[in-house]
Amino acid sequence: MGTRVNPRQGAQMAYENWLLATGTIRSCDWENPQSRLPASLLVGYFSVAFSYAVESKQYRGKFHSSHAWENGAEVEVLYNPSNPVESCVCDEDESRTVAVVECVLELFLGLL
Repeated sequence: MGTRVNPRQGAQMAYENWLLATGTIRSCDWENPQSRLPASLLVGYFSVAFSYAVESKQYRGKFHSSHAWENGAEVEVLYNPSNPVESCVCDEDESRTVAVVECVLELFLGLL
């Protein structure tokens, strides 16, 4: 079972009811942006796949990062105890705004 998260810990505030588990990086691949905007406006990113276990059941997830991750590295994963397939990786090297910016870009690019 995961560990309860302290709601005062920065980015974790948005996930105060979620639990913490240890995950493992499975792959990290560079991807160029797929966009109709000029290439000079966007840069590529690393697409990082990870896995984690909740009550002996394995789950997988993926996120984008500005830096490379080593295969096999351990990461902290926050997951929704009501639906463990919902998760996010706690990347201390990234700003909390990265997920928001990615969401806005996905919405923006989806409207083009």
